[in-house]
Amino acid sequence: MRLTLAALATLLVGASAFATTWLPVQVTCPVCGASNEFQVPGSYGSYVYEEPSKLQYVFWPATTDKFLYTCRECRFTAYMSDFEGVPKEKISELAKMLATEARIEGPLVPYFEIPMVARLEVAEKVYRILGRDDRFWCEFRRIQGYHLEAASRADEARAARRSALDIAEKLLREPSSQRKETLVIAATMRKITGDARGARRDLEEAKTLRFDSQELGAESSEGLNGYLDSLIDELLKR
Repeated sequence: MRLTLAALATLLVGASAFATTWLPVQVTCPVCGASNEFQVPGSYGSYVYEEPSKLQYVFWPATTDKFLYTCRECRFTAYMSDFEGVPKEKISELAKMLATEARIEGPLVPYFEIPMVARLEVAEKVYRILGRDDRFWCEFRRIQGYHLEAASRADEARAARRSALDIAEKLLREPSSQRKETLVIAATMRKITGDARGARRDLEEAKTLRFDSQELGAESSEGLNGYLDSLIDELLKR
């Protein structure tokens, strides 16, 4: 399950809160066994999905500096939802890669003070070993583009978004009940990389479709479908 989609679908069927808060949590690294203090969401509500990043189809908590955990010892880096779920058969390969390629320099600081772009570079190598599908990599590139832009690395941000668009186009060539969402994703990446006409074409098609996911279930699918309709209208106005 993709982190942002699962959280979004849950919130859209009624969850709410009055403030976004984070709480400390102790987590053991599955690769080297070091104990780490990370941050975990304490309270939040559906308002987080109205942030401007929605126009890039990038959602909280991926927009924060806290969602990507990095071990203070071996530098194993992964989404907060994935950090502890590492298959045992992958640990040796990960440890070998991290020992030679996870170059995050500087003094020991809280993980969220390590630049996001540096952590994303390590996370990419981690996920290559763990293995992920095209939908994951499409999301990863969008998140990467968001943080590269925030770090004033515009050319690299554009390249990441072009990569996300290429993956979305590949997904659109395959039959899927989630085509509506993929069209919206493609439209956001087309618009931000300069193809407004193509973005409008994707959005016009998306308006005619309905989002459905057996994995999420009928209620969550209905909530996400409504959110997509609202987002399509806002994107078309822009």
